[in-house]
Amino acid sequence: MNNYKDFLKWVVDYLSAAMFWFGFGFVVIPVLPGTKQPAVKWDPWLNSFDPLMVHKYWTEHPDHEMGCIVGDGLIVFDADSPESVAALGEIEARYDLLPKMVVKTRKGEHHYYRRAPNTIAKSDAHDSAKHPERIDVKTGRALVVLPISTGKSLHVLDAENMDELSEVSQKFINAIFQHNGRIAPSKSGEQPLTQKNADDTSLQLIESLLNKLDPDCGYEDWLRVGMAIYHETYGSAEGMDLYDQWSNKGDKYKGIKDIETKWRSFRSDVSNPVTIRTLNRLAYEAEDFEICENEVIEPVAETPKKSMKPENPLDKFSLLGMSGEIEKQLLEEVYVLGEIALIGQSTVFYAAPNTGKTLLTIYMLTESIREGKINPTKVYYINVDDTTRGIHEKLQIAEEYGFHMLAEGYKDFKVSEFYDLITRMIESEESQGVIIVLDTLKKFTDLMSKKLCTQFGKIIRRFVMKGGTVISLAHVNKNPGQDGKLVHAGTTDIVEDSDCIYMLTKVSEESNQNVVEFTNKKKRGNVTLSAAYSYSVERDISYNELLLSVEEVDDKHLIQEKQKTEILSDADVISAIEYCIKGGVNTKMKLAETAAERALASKRQTLKVIDKYTGKDPNIHRWSYEVRERGAKVYKLLKPLSVSLPDPDLAEF
Repeated sequence: MNNYKDFLKWVVDYLSAAMFWFGFGFVVIPVLPGTKQPAVKWDPWLNSFDPLMVHKYWTEHPDHEMGCIVGDGLIVFDADSPESVAALGEIEARYDLLPKMVVKTRKGEHHYYRRAPNTIAKSDAHDSAKHPERIDVKTGRALVVLPISTGKSLHVLDAENMDELSEVSQKFINAIFQHNGRIAPSKSGEQPLTQKNADDTSLQLIESLLNKLDPDCGYEDWLRVGMAIYHETYGSAEGMDLYDQWSNKGDKYKGIKDIETKWRSFRSDVSNPVTIRTLNRLAYEAEDFEICENEVIEPVAETPKKSMKPENPLDKFSLLGMSGEIEKQLLEEVYVLGEIALIGQSTVFYAAPNTGKTLLTIYMLTESIREGKINPTKVYYINVDDTTRGIHEKLQIAEEYGFHMLAEGYKDFKVSEFYDLITRMIESEESQGVIIVLDTLKKFTDLMSKKLCTQFGKIIRRFVMKGGTVISLAHVNKNPGQDGKLVHAGTTDIVEDSDCIYMLTKVSEESNQNVVEFTNKKKRGNVTLSAAYSYSVERDISYNELLLSVEEVDDKHLIQEKQKTEILSDADVISAIEYCIKGGVNTKMKLAETAAERALASKRQTLKVIDKYTGKDPNIHRWSYEVRERGAKVYKLLKPLSVSLPDPDLAEF
C-alpha cells in the first residue's frame, strides 16, 4: 500500500501520516507543530518504539507533526535553494542515480537514499545565505521533518518501503562533500596533513568527561562546554556529534538544528579559548559537590586575606580578564530583516503614515523565516495600532509562517504590562534569541517625554544585552526639517539609545505602485545604508495579495525612480526654463529671474533646477551652456521640446 497514490488517498491527518511512515520503515518521532523540534526525548521514545505507541501518541496529540530519525542506513540530501537543487541533480545524473523519494520544502527539496553497506558519512550543514550552492547532509543521529508536516509535501515516492529506496555509494557521498568544499569521508579515514582532526583518544576523553556533566546545567556552562569541545576537536563533525548527543540527554534539548547553529557561531581564532581544562573543572565540581547520603561536610570559613594596598573604588567593576566571558555572549551577525536589522540589536523605523512600514516589516520578517535565518517560534509581533480587520489579516499571515502575534484586548494582553513582561524575560534568562516587533512605538512610551523615553531605552538595552532583538515602528513629524527631509517624532532619546535608525521615504508614488527607500541614519554592525522596496497600491486587494506584491528594488532602478520623481516635482520650473531658452532668454541670471516669475517659483529654487539639469547627457540633463565673452554662460537646449508650447508674446523679453 505504501506508494505515492496510496499516500495521497490514505493520509488525511497526522495520525494516518505517522502510521504510513512507520509502515514504510521509518523511525518516526513526534515534532512540535510548525517547528523542527522533537516533542519527546529521543532515547525514551526509541526504547519503547512500536506501532501501538505511535498510534497511541498521535491519538492523544493529533496536532503534532512528525519527523524521521535518519539512522545509519539512510541518508537525506537537503537542497535549500535553486542553486543547490540544480547541483544535486547534476551529481545524481553524473552517477546515474534517480531518487525514489523526494520531498518538497519551502526552499527546495529533500532527496532520500539508502546508504550502501560499509559506507562512511556524517551530517553536514551550511549557511544557505552565504553558500546557496551547497547541499546539507542528514544521516546517523539526525532528524528530518516528514510530509504532511508544515512546509513539507511529497513530490515523488516510487518505493513500497524504505528498503526499495535507491542506494548511494561511497563515491557519491564523497562527491557531495567535495562539492560542498568539505573533506570527503573515506573508508580508510585518512585526511590531508593540513587538516587537523581529533583522534579517538581525545574523543573518548571528552565523552568520559561529558558523562559526568548535566546537560541541563545553566546556559553559560552549557555554552562553555560546547566551546571546549569545539576547540579540542578543531570544530569537527565528530565534535558536534558529541555536543549534540550530550545535549540530547537533557530536558532543555531543542533539536540538532539548534546545536548546528550554535556550533557554527564558535570560533577557533580567539586569543583566550575555552579548553578541555574547563571540562575537567566542571567534571571535578560535579563530583566534588555530589550530595552524600551519610555525611554533610560544612565548608570551613576562609580567613580573609588583608590587602597589601588600598583598593580603588572602581576596581570591583573592572572587566580585566573577562574577555573570554564576554566573548561567549557575542551573537553571530544574523540579519533579522533583509540586511537592515541585526539580531541582538534595537532598531527603529521612522516613517510617515501610509508609507508601508508595517507591510515591509512583515514582508522582510516572513522572508527571513522562509530562508531559515530566524526561528518563527521566537518572534513576537505586538500589533497595537490596527483595526480588527487588520489584526485578522495579519494574524492569518503569522499563523502561516508560525510566528506569534499579540494585540491589545485579546487574551488579556495589555500594553501597560509590557515592561513587567520584558523584565521577567530578562531576569529569567529567557531573552536569548527572542525577537519583538513593536507596532507602533508611541503605544509603548510617550515620545515627547525625555524621562519616559529614557526609561524605555534602559529596559530595551537590558533586553538586548541578554540576547534579545527589538524592532520598533515609529512616526515622523508632520513638518519636515529645514533641509526638507523627514524628522523623527519626539525627543532624541530613542534615537540616541537605539543601535540602528532608518528613515522610510516614498521615492515614487504612482497610480498602482509605491517605491519606498530605507535610509540609515545611525548604525552599529554591518547593516546596509540604503535599501528599497516596491509594492502595489491597487484598491480592493487583500493584505495577502499586497504582501505578495512586495519586491526589492536594486540600486539602478532606485536611481531611475528618484530621477523620475525629481523630474515630476521640478516639472513646472523645467518647462518654464525650456520655454525661456527657446524664446532667447539664455544667460543664467536673466534666465533664473524670468523662469521663476513664469513658474511662480523662487529665484533660488529656479537656480538649483538650472544647475541640476545642466550637462551633456540627454538621459539626465535638459540643457548645456557655452562660455562666451566676459565669461558669460549662454544656455541652449539639448533636444527639441517634446510638447508644443503656447505662442506667447515674446516682446516683453
